Amino acid sequence: MVASGPKVKWVPCARWVVDGNIWTSSGVTAGMDMTYAFVSQLNSTIADKAVNIIEYEPHTDPSWDPFCKIWNVTSGGTPHTMTMSM
Repeated sequence: MVASGPKVKWVPCARWVVDGNIWTSSGVTAGMDMTYAFVSQLNSTIADKAVNIIEYEPHTDPSWDPFCKIWNVTSGGTPHTMTMSM
């Protein structure tokens, strides 16, 4: 993923990013974490109840993205070649 427009500021290692009223996430479960953070701002009791109902433990630090290292994301947003071993 790379910046796709002149006003896009790529944040390479973030689970989600908030820019004013725009929220974006780096993937599916990061989107769940982002949604939890968003709903928590509106009503933390409801947010906590929702994640408990679905038995999900959200990551609450938007700058913590372990997949950034796994996929070797660079500051330019271009991943290097990745090798997987099983």
